[in-house]
Amino acid sequence: MPRTFLLILALTAVALLPLPPALSRALAQTGPDAAGTSAAGAPSAPGEARGTLPPTATLVYLTTAVFRLAGLPITMHAHTTTTWRLDGDRYETHLHMETADFDQTSHGTLGVDGSLIPDRYTEKRPFHNAESVDIDWPHGRIQFGSTPPVHAPEPGAQDRLSLQFEIARQCEQNPERFVPGSIHSVNLIGTHDVDPWKFSVAKEEPVDTGSGPMRAVRFSARRMVGTVEETMDIWVGADLRWMPIRIRMVDRNQSIIDSVLEKADMP
Repeated sequence: MPRTFLLILALTAVALLPLPPALSRALAQTGPDAAGTSAAGAPSAPGEARGTLPPTATLVYLTTAVFRLAGLPITMHAHTTTTWRLDGDRYETHLHMETADFDQTSHGTLGVDGSLIPDRYTEKRPFHNAESVDIDWPHGRIQFGSTPPVHAPEPGAQDRLSLQFEIARQCEQNPERFVPGSIHSVNLIGTHDVDPWKFSVAKEEPVDTGSGPMRAVRFSARRMVGTVEETMDIWVGADLRWMPIRIRMVDRNQSIIDSVLEKADMP
């Protein structure tokens, strides 16, 4: 069976698992409430703080997919490129995985405190047409594709791609919140629904990357889907402005997608 086809099978198997990639300003730490948050839906005014995300970034990962075919483990490799760009109060980030027909794009606004407020998320999966989600924060509505709009999640929700960069922003802006053992919740926007996830913070650990070992802090989420556990782990780099340097997901079929940073281009 061609290796390209096997990789596409692996990506299809994990398509329902939120991809990585930013904890929102509504992250609820167990313990004292974090200070310095603003109302979602309110774009930054001129001269106000907008967080600490860089104006541009290109992150290239080596992605390894491990899954079972006829009971046998199959391993595939591909490169994944994520780009980030700020234009005034607007942001855009895009993820593209080579070899497979898989793309994600998130557009949105920066809040007064620099928090990401996504208003459009698009995802293209193998063997599927692109699907989009539009969030109308001022009117409290969210629309999945062509279905009628429904009530939007609470302010602070992130989509599957903006999540990575909101984690980076919060770690840079409020590092005291993310002590080992703290728990943070986020509503994660997908192409068909919004799911609650809870992330725990681990102590600092090294991650081997294409640029050598990097200090990292891991955010881990676990949830049960029936009798099966799905997991999401995001390591953010202490020496790379807290950008994601490793992202690992395990779906309900126990297929694995693991992306490790090879190189980063950012100011």
